Amino acid sequence: MAFLEDFKIALLSKTQLESFIDERLDEIYDYYSLSNYEVIIEDKLFFRTLPTYHSISELNFTKPKNETFLNLLLATAVRLNEPFSFGYFSGILTRENLEKSKIIEASTIFMNCRNATELINSYNELLNLLEESFLTQSDGQKEPLTILLNYYATAIVHFSEFNGGRLAEIRSLLVESFENKTKTFLQDSVFEEALDLSINFEDDPYNKLQVLVDTYLERGEVLAPFIQGYILETGTAYSDVIGANNYDMSEIWGLNRELYNNLLHTDSIFRSLGRGTAVLTTEDQLITYMSQLGKMHFAKLRDAFEGLPNDLEKIHLFDWGCGQAPAAKMFIDRFSREKIKSVTLIEPSQAALKRAALHVSKDTQIIRTINKDFDSLIDEDVVLKKNFGDITVHIFSNVIDMDFFQLHRLIELLKRNSTGLTYYVLVSPLISIAKTQRLDTFVEEISDDVTNELLLVENKSSGTWDRNWSKIIRVFKTEQ
Repeated sequence: MAFLEDFKIALLSKTQLESFIDERLDEIYDYYSLSNYEVIIEDKLFFRTLPTYHSISELNFTKPKNETFLNLLLATAVRLNEPFSFGYFSGILTRENLEKSKIIEASTIFMNCRNATELINSYNELLNLLEESFLTQSDGQKEPLTILLNYYATAIVHFSEFNGGRLAEIRSLLVESFENKTKTFLQDSVFEEALDLSINFEDDPYNKLQVLVDTYLERGEVLAPFIQGYILETGTAYSDVIGANNYDMSEIWGLNRELYNNLLHTDSIFRSLGRGTAVLTTEDQLITYMSQLGKMHFAKLRDAFEGLPNDLEKIHLFDWGCGQAPAAKMFIDRFSREKIKSVTLIEPSQAALKRAALHVSKDTQIIRTINKDFDSLIDEDVVLKKNFGDITVHIFSNVIDMDFFQLHRLIELLKRNSTGLTYYVLVSPLISIAKTQRLDTFVEEISDDVTNELLLVENKSSGTWDRNWSKIIRVFKTEQ
């Protein structure tokens, strides 16, 4: 793989590494975030090559890209159970007075433990930090839950062969937390599956746990049964109501609030949404997501659309990871359906995509539904026939910051197929320096080599904006 060879060379020199991070951070991010354990453990790169540590230590950490790179290294050191590497990189964070997230603080607890007693005694502190991360910093439960599984993996790798009794004690702590629902982020079937694994050394529990985590995080190649062609929700009570009216987004939200109030077992349904990151499959999930998580998205989108000119027309609208199309619907409400020439909806969830098409079915005659994840997209999915004066608007609502697709591949897809005047609207929660840099890398790479203008930049942390919400907004345009 050319990327890995180039990366290994760059790691030997601080100057080369600075340039490599600056030019190819999207590929670095994808490699560490999306590669499964088998790939990461095979390469290891610098984790066992001490000369590279000096190059990393000498980076200029006033640059957000370099700080993001350091956070990626810390996360990978946890995955590989490399306490020396973790301690070294964590030391750089301290030396440079860089932000330490709750996830890093939690990881430090068990990466620094020297024996089973320390692991056991630090368990409650670890749980509290992970719960705080889930409630205030993470965009879902996957990140804190994965860190807890890494804690369990650390115990397994150190004690399964020669100290099975202490490992059984640690497993009992985890079982008790799960059964008593001690923390909200724990309620996920993958945690139960992890606890069901045999901890006998002969059964290879460590590697089996790594495979389970990779599957949970959808690392490596994932094949999905996507539907080809146009799909639309029909023949349901919901479609009958929507089809008989010209609802705007506010009215759709109100309808879903009424339906939500009639649902049973709403707590378990809400948890299944993964804080808005799960692929939805059921009617109850669709209703719960729209009614409970909708308002936060609406507020961010309303603010983001203020960064666009008011006189947009002849618009080809793309809604990426559209869900039920609240972003597309709000855009159409804001700029009027008469100015929309086409809508393209891209979404891996069949249930959500069908409902998305239903929500915009009366707003334009040309609707394209693309039932794929981003890594499965090809040029033909994003190419449109455009006339002189037509513009394209791409909306990425709570998408770019998520680690479920190759960012550099998406950027190349867009750059190959963008023509004329194009506007980009990106909104996400403000979570961490690495997530923010992912959005900024997207803006930088898309804008490279074309005429561009940054129209709106906003970063608001929790507690500084509406309610306790946070937001990142990037609105920009390109022309070629």
